[in-house]
Amino acid sequence: MLLNVLTSHPLVLQDPAPTVNVSELADSSINFAVRPWCNTDDYWAVYFGVTEQVKEALDTAGIEIPYPHRVQINK
Repeated sequence: MLLNVLTSHPLVLQDPAPTVNVSELADSSINFAVRPWCNTDDYWAVYFGVTEQVKEALDTAGIEIPYPHRVQINK
């Protein structure tokens, strides 16, 4: 799914090929290194575009991003 986001983005270069790797098995998450290549002038468009598309793809797949929850205890 993540690699599909990269390969379908019009500004991501296919040579060198984009990569997706597991970078860490954390306490409550699996962290991925998502690495697209692009032309220098397209960097920010790719950075923000891919970030948004990854979040949308995860939402569509029903995959939640874990985040810390705070619980206030009233005494």
